Amino acid sequence: MTSLRSPPRGPGDRGLITTEMVIVLPILVSFLFLLVLAGRLTDARSDVVGAANDAARAASLQSNLDAAQEQAQAAANDTVAHERLHCLGNDGAPTVVVDAIGPPGAPGFGRGATVHVTVTCPVNTSDLNFLGVGATVTLREEAWEPIDPYRSL
Repeated sequence: MTSLRSPPRGPGDRGLITTEMVIVLPILVSFLFLLVLAGRLTDARSDVVGAANDAARAASLQSNLDAAQEQAQAAANDTVAHERLHCLGNDGAPTVVVDAIGPPGAPGFGRGATVHVTVTCPVNTSDLNFLGVGATVTLREEAWEPIDPYRSL
């Protein structure tokens, strides 16, 4: 009867697996954390895109630029809070800038104009700082929404 034995090792093979793990394991862990970072930033970017779209829609339904700015900020705040995204500064709310671009010869905010909204949200990534990506990543998205030319303002 023959027994199953591992082949005899040479004198230079001792500790080879340990050496391979010491070299490969940090690379694998770093790759895993890069995947986590990419996933978090992709999710945060989609939340900021949604906030910009919601803010532009809310702004386009208002009667003047001041009301549009106020409602756009409220809509962006609601979207970001609902998605549990925390922007740095501004009490966790994103920064929203509303502008209106009117047709030539018409006022800026009025029938036929386009509302332009920019939403900016700095996101904290300091828990993954050892990868060298920095402590914050600023996400900025823009959205445009036309003002209905047939509604009364």
